[in-house]
Amino acid sequence: MIVGIVAEYNPFHNGHKLQIDYAKDVLGADAVVVAMSGSFTQRGEIACFDKYTRAEAALRCGADIILEIPTIFATSSAREFASAGVQLLASTGIVNTILFGAETDDAKLFKSSAKKLVELEKSGELDSEINEAKSNGISFAEARADALSKHIPSDIISNPNNILGLEYCRYIYENNLPLDIAIIKRQGNDYNDENLTGEISSATAIRAALRKGEKISSIPTDAAPVYSNATYIDADDVSQMLHYKLLSINDYERYLDCSADLADRIRNNLSEYVDFNSFCDLIKTKNINRSRVSRVLSHILLDITTEDFEKAKAVDYISYIRMLGFSKNGARLLGEIKEKSSVPLITKPTEIIDKQDIFSSNIYNAILTSKTNQLYPNEYTRKFNLANL
Repeated sequence: MIVGIVAEYNPFHNGHKLQIDYAKDVLGADAVVVAMSGSFTQRGEIACFDKYTRAEAALRCGADIILEIPTIFATSSAREFASAGVQLLASTGIVNTILFGAETDDAKLFKSSAKKLVELEKSGELDSEINEAKSNGISFAEARADALSKHIPSDIISNPNNILGLEYCRYIYENNLPLDIAIIKRQGNDYNDENLTGEISSATAIRAALRKGEKISSIPTDAAPVYSNATYIDADDVSQMLHYKLLSINDYERYLDCSADLADRIRNNLSEYVDFNSFCDLIKTKNINRSRVSRVLSHILLDITTEDFEKAKAVDYISYIRMLGFSKNGARLLGEIKEKSSVPLITKPTEIIDKQDIFSSNIYNAILTSKTNQLYPNEYTRKFNLANL
């Protein structure tokens, strides 16, 4: 059995190690393949550590192969992030089970809910109910949640982890992928809780603690040295770059997820721009939540347009497999991936097609250089370090 996990590891923590241990010790997985976001995340924020550092931490804690989710989808909505992650794992030709963490560990309930979701969308019933709910002045996210609650058990749509799990299952069912699912019940504090709770804490809480320089017990022993030698990056570290980009252009509507209303709010409030976080808070509304604002601002910074997104999605999300690292156990699977994968396995940066994957890495390196006064290898000069694990 080869288990696949879709993750961000922002940063890798004890809860993530528990999931990998579950895959190997309980499910009996021969290897764990991870589809991981790169320099920017689904929250629309720059990652707290660079992608190679996060990949190494995961490899040291039991992961076997780390693959990069294309930037266009890594910074997209939960649905597109989930779809791209699952498709990337399926594209390897070797992954046969998707493992995810959720508050509800009823696999049959997730599968039946995913089937119902696909039926509702194909019939147009869900769109009709969403539009009806939106006419009452609520946001799309609220309207969708309200519509779904009429057809899908509240246990499934009550929190972000379950919603992501549902999207994994939806994509598998809708595309008839030869993938089974396995679920580990989530432990520790709430997804968005900023308070550390001991050995198992949320990534949100850990980032908040890292920001304050607090001691953290939620990081695995094997991963701690990796992070101690890395530079922490905060969401506000993109502030100056983003401000310059916003001042340099005016056609915000062309960027992914940016509606005319949101574009107007950016224009009308630009004179009050201070930094990334405060600007997100300034322009969010009841109908445009903060996460969407954050994603749109990242799309503008990274030059990700709606046209770019549609082109990438048209080729089933994944046009190549980009490797970030692998263990000794993972190394034995590379030949099988090359033989069975539905898309090319990329080992040379010159073969990378998506310009945003290179650009996002260049931006990350520029910020690292600004913070440390050191130079960092770009995607073309970086030597591919294999984890000797």
